[in-house]
Amino acid sequence: MQKWFTTYFGFSRRELNGVCVLALILLLIWCIPRIFSFHSEKTESDLSIQIAEIDSFLAAADKERISTNHHVNRNVGEGASPVSEVTYFTFDPNGLPIGDWERLGLSERQIRMIKNYEDKGGRFRKKEDLAKIYAISDADYARLEPYIEIKQAEPDPIAANHGDSGQRTISTVMQATVPQALHIDLNGADSLELQYLPGIGPVFASRIVRFRDLLGGFHQVSQLMDVYGFDTVRFEELEAYVYVDTSKVEKIAINTAGYQRFSDHPFINHKLANAIVQYRKQHGPYGAISDLLHIAIMDEQIFRKIAPYLTLVDD
Repeated sequence: MQKWFTTYFGFSRRELNGVCVLALILLLIWCIPRIFSFHSEKTESDLSIQIAEIDSFLAAADKERISTNHHVNRNVGEGASPVSEVTYFTFDPNGLPIGDWERLGLSERQIRMIKNYEDKGGRFRKKEDLAKIYAISDADYARLEPYIEIKQAEPDPIAANHGDSGQRTISTVMQATVPQALHIDLNGADSLELQYLPGIGPVFASRIVRFRDLLGGFHQVSQLMDVYGFDTVRFEELEAYVYVDTSKVEKIAINTAGYQRFSDHPFINHKLANAIVQYRKQHGPYGAISDLLHIAIMDEQIFRKIAPYLTLVDD
């Protein structure tokens, strides 16, 4: 019997090792799903707890934010800084200190834009000018408008104290040089005369003169819009008081001028200046100003801008 059992059910060492390995594999196959199932349940449980805690925190934060916004909006206008209380008082917006703007409920961004406007030579001449500041909302202007009181410039008393010495203030000099009917030639006025124009202070007057000198003179009034910081509102305020005498425009002789003369003009870049000179060397003197259109990099828009500043020969 034992011999029969050994014959049919006996294993060699190699076969026994194989059976053990197979049993181990089967055991792992049976255990792995149960291990992952247990871990997944635990993870889901942990995640559920964390999600619940996050939801609770966000709900509390939203409730606090809504409460804070309600308190701020009740005290200050739209876009204003979150101060606990707004103090209203009569004020002149020109040169108003930052602290006073904050008391009126304006935000840091709004105050910064107002100060930038003043630094560029801007001045508030009437109440409505404050509403033109981009950051000032209609609601802010509506609540501040009743308290705006713009002071008119007063004569400088220093002139009276120095009458015997013959000294005069800048204001006196300006009044003596500017005609009563304000009509200023942009190509002939100096920076003092330009300050008589509405919306033009010392900064903008200086910029206009510098840009005019670079151009060689203004060809048309609308070129004021090319001056740094100039805007449509400012231009519309002074357009009726200025004109240009085009006979004073300095022109470049395209058949004799060199590279540097062309490149010094603000409308002609270095590449175009070189192209104008090289085309003249290759094809001979220009027969007409319009011949510049034959240059490959010259387009009609650039040509229209520079044509008033060009001539065939020196005058």
